[in-house]
Amino acid sequence: MTPLQPVALEEIDLHQIEGLLEEEIERYLEWYRWDFSATARLVRQLVTTHSLGGVALLAEQRVVGYSYFVVEETKALIGDVYVRDEWASAENERLLMTTTVEAVRAFPQVKRLESQPMMLRYSYSHPRAERHERHFLDLELRDTNWPETFKAPEGYRIEPWNWRLEEDAAHLLYRAYRRHLDADINDQYRIPARTRVYLSNMIRYPSCGSFSQECSFLVTEKSNGQVVGVLLASLSDVSSGKVGHVAQLCVDPKLRKLGLGRLMMHAALARFCELDCESSTLTVTAANQAAERLYRSLGYVERARLSAYVWPTWPL
Repeated sequence: MTPLQPVALEEIDLHQIEGLLEEEIERYLEWYRWDFSATARLVRQLVTTHSLGGVALLAEQRVVGYSYFVVEETKALIGDVYVRDEWASAENERLLMTTTVEAVRAFPQVKRLESQPMMLRYSYSHPRAERHERHFLDLELRDTNWPETFKAPEGYRIEPWNWRLEEDAAHLLYRAYRRHLDADINDQYRIPARTRVYLSNMIRYPSCGSFSQECSFLVTEKSNGQVVGVLLASLSDVSSGKVGHVAQLCVDPKLRKLGLGRLMMHAALARFCELDCESSTLTVTAANQAAERLYRSLGYVERARLSAYVWPTWPL
């Protein structure tokens, strides 16, 4: 096989990458039942204006692999890494990851690098990167009915997502995750302002389908209206049927023994069934054993193992 040539993604024209993006959309549907088309549209827009950082692997003038990254103040995030079926190999994926990591060196302000490359087919490691295992879980919803009769504990209420409480929800994410193991993977959880941006992006630019207000829920205290639980969901309408994805679930750390997380999961699953979803998916950090026990008790099963990488002391 002809050796591949890495070039800066900014040098690529849209027509060169169209076929690769179409294949990647298909693989997301096949592997995860996720609708990647909205993210692909954004990639197309940025490639058209030559304003997206990343790397393209060329076989002659054909793009057979690509990555992109974004720089946010002092952090860089590698958002995607994909090699086409025909060219997929451990060697080519490593070439793409290696050249992408090297490309980040052009930004001297970057002090931290993160990546959760869901589309890698082969194992990857880096001597200076911390690796965190994550699990992709799936629940078949065919012929399943989740009643909506689950009551909130006394003193609390569950209610549909309310845009007016987005700021309060962001504060909850900060309280819940700032000392949590997931803050080692995503440092946006550690700073309130960044947590607000993270939540806003999750709602407005979801990577899996479209944000669903009717499948997302909040738990509040009756006495003061404080948000103490949040579940955010998105929907994908794929060839095999609708899929409900749980993108975020968190509970105030002081209230994690009350069953609020289970309450919101029951509400979301009931709504997924009402909307005729065929399945529900989510991802969870393997070391978060309490969350994994909850999901598995609801019937979710592991379909894939993923890796999140962090270079906490960048540059190397």
